[in-house]
Amino acid sequence: MLPQPLFVKSFKLATKIIVIGAGFAGLSAATCLADKGYQVTLLEKNEVAGGRARKFEADGFLFDMGPSWYWMPDVFEQYFELFGKKVSDYYSLVRLDPSYTVFFGKEEVMEIPAKMDELLAMFETYEPGSGKQLKDFLAEAQYKYEVGMREFVYKPSLSLLEFADLRIVSSLFRLQMFSSIAASIRKRFKHPKLIQLLEFPVLFLGATPENTPAMYSLMNYADMALGTWYPMGGMHQIIEGMVALAKEKGVDIRLGQEVKQIYVPNGHASKVVTQDASYDADIVIGGADYHHLEQQILEPQHRRYSASYWEKRTMAPSSLLFYLGINKKTNRT
Repeated sequence: MLPQPLFVKSFKLATKIIVIGAGFAGLSAATCLADKGYQVTLLEKNEVAGGRARKFEADGFLFDMGPSWYWMPDVFEQYFELFGKKVSDYYSLVRLDPSYTVFFGKEEVMEIPAKMDELLAMFETYEPGSGKQLKDFLAEAQYKYEVGMREFVYKPSLSLLEFADLRIVSSLFRLQMFSSIAASIRKRFKHPKLIQLLEFPVLFLGATPENTPAMYSLMNYADMALGTWYPMGGMHQIIEGMVALAKEKGVDIRLGQEVKQIYVPNGHASKVVTQDASYDADIVIGGADYHHLEQQILEPQHRRYSASYWEKRTMAPSSLLFYLGINKKTNRT
């Protein structure tokens, strides 16, 4: 999937493309376009690529600044396969077992097994009969994952007509788009800790289980069936792999180039201005935060939404992160 360009003059005639932001979206867009023969320059304000997945180094410690878990490995495999490559060409993955540990309190710890039979048995220890319920729940979640990814996630979402397919419309009910995941989980499970465990992946959406369609149990399938993985050397290994692939395809990556303005004469972007340089372009693609690009980088007459529109939006919650470096082994409990 490619992010939608903010302004497009003509893909057929264009040769120079500027992509703003070297996160997952920017890197993938730039690489795909370069693979099609376009001349692509990728501008990143930081001195290291990655966006929210960049790394931070201090006093001999290396920290992943954003993602810490690797879910949905098929998505990464599919991305590298677009270019005849494999994930293993760029980094080594290890499936974690236990997948992760949940701390309900100081003395309340739940380790989530990677093996399905062990996971089902663990559920049984909390609530008799819940092992079978989990098996059925994940079977439904698998359907949602496979159909949801194929019919919704991998669509560019440029028009509602993309979804004007009787097969897709009829699947909405089986995907449980009209009921909440909170209700779906509570129909099968009663133990509060199991409910909390199954609801927690929704937090990654910045939403609450009560306001999230039951379709998103597909995340439980990604979690418990596809597993939690880790790229050896840190999550930034993914970014380094994507950067290496981008360069192989000829993408010109410019770090330390914070975009200050997109010049838009006659309704078409033709230049990007940074703090110390300017770049001519036939097409400009914004891979940075939409709000920032529109409200800070574009002139008011070229903005699609007003400041008041953004002020009325309900934003997903953020978090406060502390990076703690310890030079000895610790007792994790």
